Amino acid sequence: IILYPGGISETEILLAYGSVHFASKVGQLAGNHFITLTSNLDKLPELGRVALWEGAQKIMFSLD
Repeated sequence: IILYPGGISETEILLAYGSVHFASKVGQLAGNHFITLTSNLDKLPELGRVALWEGAQKIMFSLD
């Protein structure tokens, strides 16, 4: 998971899986890696489909 703090585009939390290239209309974006997911990775494609078709979703990060 990458945090893009804003600047040339809006602030975003990006969930990357597979091959990715982060960019906006004005060019490539640089972000800060702040979480690595290590479990339930098989659920990521469905999360991507839900976000694509249903829009932004609530998310919670926690330390166990």
